[in-house]
Amino acid sequence: MILCTEAMVHLIRNAGPLAPLVAWLRGKTPWLYSETQGQHLLDCGYCLSVWCAAGAYFLVGYRRFWIAELLIVMLVVHRLSNFLHLGFSYLRDKQLDLRVARNRRVG
Repeated sequence: MILCTEAMVHLIRNAGPLAPLVAWLRGKTPWLYSETQGQHLLDCGYCLSVWCAAGAYFLVGYRRFWIAELLIVMLVVHRLSNFLHLGFSYLRDKQLDLRVARNRRVG
């Protein structure tokens, strides 16, 4: 559920295709704007993660529905694949740095 929550927060805050939906939700939920903090609940990662965690927990409670299970697995695989991709990117960058350094010594 932790990975699912993190993926939901990331998608809501950063996914371009979801931006129109998020903007529409902001317009429909003015009561979720905090004057004290100067932002909407959908703009606050901390607040949003609490409610995404509640949503993820709700989905787990109704896990018998294949759509809920599909959503959870899809989000978790999405985030794990991104973490794996970051690791491979880091290793590739290290390899390129080694090659550049080796070429500098030879030349």
